[in-house]
Amino acid sequence: MVNYGTIYTLPFKSRKEVSYLIEIQKENYTDDSVELVGSGSSPFSVSIEDEDFLYVPTRFSKAVIRVVGGDYLQSLYSTGYQQYRVNFKRENDIVWTGFVKPELYTQDYTSTKFELEIDCISAMGTLEYINYKQGRSDTRSFISIWELLKMFISESRGCYSSVFIPHVYAKDQSSYNKESNILKELTISEQNFFDEDDKAMTLKEVLEETCKFLNWTCVDWLGNLYFVDVDHKGTYHEYNLDMTSFTQQSPNRFKVSEIGFAGSEHFLDILPGYNKATIKCSNYCYNDIISEEEFKKLSTFAERKTYNYKQYYETRQYLKSKVFKLPRYENLNDNKPYCNLVDESVTNVYIDEPTRYFLGGYCAKRCEYEVNDGKPNISDYNWEYLYQFKLVSDYKYTYPSTVPPTGDEQENPDWKPPMITVPKQLGTGSPLLKFKDNKPIKYFDGAFGISMSYSHPLNASNMTSYEKYNSGGVFGTEIACRLIVGDYYYTNNGWVKSTTKPTGLDLTFDLDFKLKKPDEWVKNENTKTLSMPYEGLTGYVIEIPNNINLFGQLEFEILKKVWLPEGVSGYGFFLKDIKIDFKKKVIDNDNIEENNSDRIYENVVNESYINPLDEIEFKISSYNNDGACYSKIMLGSDYLRDNLYSSIENALVRPEEQLIRRIINQYGATKIKLTQVLKNSESITPISVISDNYMNGKNFIVTGGEIDFAAEQFTCKMIQTNGYTNKE
Repeated sequence: MVNYGTIYTLPFKSRKEVSYLIEIQKENYTDDSVELVGSGSSPFSVSIEDEDFLYVPTRFSKAVIRVVGGDYLQSLYSTGYQQYRVNFKRENDIVWTGFVKPELYTQDYTSTKFELEIDCISAMGTLEYINYKQGRSDTRSFISIWELLKMFISESRGCYSSVFIPHVYAKDQSSYNKESNILKELTISEQNFFDEDDKAMTLKEVLEETCKFLNWTCVDWLGNLYFVDVDHKGTYHEYNLDMTSFTQQSPNRFKVSEIGFAGSEHFLDILPGYNKATIKCSNYCYNDIISEEEFKKLSTFAERKTYNYKQYYETRQYLKSKVFKLPRYENLNDNKPYCNLVDESVTNVYIDEPTRYFLGGYCAKRCEYEVNDGKPNISDYNWEYLYQFKLVSDYKYTYPSTVPPTGDEQENPDWKPPMITVPKQLGTGSPLLKFKDNKPIKYFDGAFGISMSYSHPLNASNMTSYEKYNSGGVFGTEIACRLIVGDYYYTNNGWVKSTTKPTGLDLTFDLDFKLKKPDEWVKNENTKTLSMPYEGLTGYVIEIPNNINLFGQLEFEILKKVWLPEGVSGYGFFLKDIKIDFKKKVIDNDNIEENNSDRIYENVVNESYINPLDEIEFKISSYNNDGACYSKIMLGSDYLRDNLYSSIENALVRPEEQLIRRIINQYGATKIKLTQVLKNSESITPISVISDNYMNGKNFIVTGGEIDFAAEQFTCKMIQTNGYTNKE
């Protein structure tokens, strides 16, 4: 919680003798405040963004403070958008809240007394300069629209009195009648607010996308915050600032003549209709789950060079993987059967000769070459990138046999069970490689494809003695894997739901590698068939049945599968090209490209008009056979489709299609825009329904303007709105 202390005050009275007070507060300020003198003509004025399109996502305001005096107030020069907060009060009520705009400073420098103008932006306007931050520092999750709204308000640091939210949407009519808050149930993956390079969107961008999806406009207005639905004439929920309780409010109705005029500069404009409306849903799809390791950018922590009697040389460098977690295990001569997992917060595993001191997995690159007459047969290193796994220790474990005595042994009172010596190694089920995707998503209408290449060295020609790759027959051509999404685990018997963390090889599946000769690289079996509708998917295919709800974070592990007895090959293996893809079902075999593109909704508004409406882009949208997408809204544990109840249409709708119908309703004909100079009145709000005696049968909504508080004058800009009629 950031504290602000008042550093300057500026009181003044309007021409109606209404008392106003400007408070300029500084972050963490605790000293006394100084009173300033305002300009006699207009100490404080507010301008509200004026945009002719009714469905803009935001209409924020700006303010100007005008100070008269000889103090240049250079202390107000700031570099932060939330360093100096401005609260403007009528009597004791805040009627505007925002911040001094930083890095702007201009005033007269020719006289001892001058007028200084201080530009300010609304509290919500500062969201443009604040990046989205995930709710938890260690991982991303699903976040509800309700939580987003609360985040916007909290991060704005504005002192808003109330927040007005239209009661428009619900799961169904019954829930709507019960005043249920569906915004708490509509969720989206936080990954949607980060691009492929992990750069975050600003909070204003997230707010705009949220409002576009809901067909709303966020407006800060006279100390309150409104989420305006121009087609909604029903109730609004007026919340307190912490959004814990609300009262019902209905839009007020009045004629401009009832407010009164404060000037004579009135204007009428005709706004054109549109030919066509188009909405593009930018599908932030998720296909390549495990991204390719950028080996060339990885830092090297150890290097070794080896050669054998045939003059084959190898240079190997060990790297720090950025994609996978590769657990390490202690390689100790402690006569224990298993090697213990290393606590890497205590023990440094990035040391020289790492495979001598630790078992487990390693990210590496190697180059093999010959040396003839002391000269290598290569001029540049031809690196092969891979992951190396060492499973067996250099030390032995000795224990007494559990086989009971037989024959004469039973009669011998001095008989002792023979001691058995086996290689110390990793326990069955020990994790060798871990991948955790911190980007939650719902996997639906598609399948996973897991692929990698496997190699099992059969001799020690390119290994040091302590790496323990013995000669012998091929062994270990299956590896155990664990795939987790939320509470679901994929196993050899299909998907299994479990809330208990498995141990050993529980809840795993096997990947099979058909090795035919020593030291070859071979891919795992490709189980994709022609009947599977997943274009471009290869590898071990894992389909998602319709009866399971697969959403959350994905985890993938490779585990040690078997105990390796003495004298049997299988002390370790190599993997490379590890990849997990997700491909959605191809609905239309004749148009694969369309099935992987952004979703387009469009319709004719009025063929008589020439100009189409500018394309509207949605970065938050409903699901329409789009595959796994971060940009898709969830309703509960399933994607939202065309099943959102809208009180405006009294039907289940798809928000994108509903917006097009709204646009057709509003812009199928020309509209009137009025600019009138009215008396400043608390009765005027962004949800007010306004009429004019000279515009019989037409209603208007406020879409911007300028307020001069000293003159008690509001230059009000209004646009005609049509009552909503579903024309489908």
